[in-house]
Amino acid sequence: MTFQTITQIAGLNRMGQPGLDAVRVARAAMGMLIAGFGVAVISSEGAPLVWAAIQHILATPAQLQAVKLSAIAGAATGLGGLALLVMKKIDDNGLGLFIAIAGGMMAAAAVISLFLPAIQTEGALVLALVSAAAGYGVMTILDQTLPHEHPVAGHEMAGAERTRMALLMTIAIALHNVPEGFAVGASMGNINGASGTALSIGMQNIPEGLIVATALWSIGIHKAVAASAALATGLVEPVGAAIGVLVAEAWPMGTPASMAFAAGAMAFVVCNEMIPESIKMTGKIKTIYSAGISTVLTAIALAWMGA
Repeated sequence: MTFQTITQIAGLNRMGQPGLDAVRVARAAMGMLIAGFGVAVISSEGAPLVWAAIQHILATPAQLQAVKLSAIAGAATGLGGLALLVMKKIDDNGLGLFIAIAGGMMAAAAVISLFLPAIQTEGALVLALVSAAAGYGVMTILDQTLPHEHPVAGHEMAGAERTRMALLMTIAIALHNVPEGFAVGASMGNINGASGTALSIGMQNIPEGLIVATALWSIGIHKAVAASAALATGLVEPVGAAIGVLVAEAWPMGTPASMAFAAGAMAFVVCNEMIPESIKMTGKIKTIYSAGISTVLTAIALAWMGA
């Protein structure tokens, strides 16, 4: 792959522009240097801390269980990717309904398994409210600053632009899986709550994996490779879970704060991404009823589980 091709994919030299933009290339080069320096520092200074954190989690059953649950939920993106291998045509209506159902499950888990236990913790009401708002706000900022697209790449897009969009969308989905893992890790104090949260996140990860795999397939990547990439986007969730369990343990009020923060982040994903995407795919009425019924049934199941 030539330098010019790389810059076209990154958006630094779009098709039809006369030559490279020197300022944008200089900014990209500076960004790469800073990123390289950061990787070097983390590798030399942060690696021992990371290894110590991993050993601590492995020696703590509750924390290890939360990370395992998150890994299972993250691996569900691979199921969506595998669906691409057996499907000849993607039905937007069916995919939209699935997203709506998963969104309802995620909303119920965010409220019942995370937010309510957080505000019911003694002395944590104000902290939980602020943390939930912070979680929603952080996801809003990330959504506005990270370049990404929600729809699957269409055939009408030019080659380099379509490739850029598909890659950016894949990266964005992988990044927003981190707070989902954080949600499972933050709820480690209530194993039923962690299980319910992991189940709902895993359900909504299946259509996400299908979307990622389809987007990559649409730019010429082999189906098997696209399915593997979809699985990889979900495997960042255990990282988020590890962060969640460590924050909850290190700070006396870390558990309610982390749970509320994760609930806010999950609320953003449901309200800003899942429901709007489902409406575009399958219509407002079907989305509202599917998500509503899913929310109620999930709430009943979580209450029965004692989450």
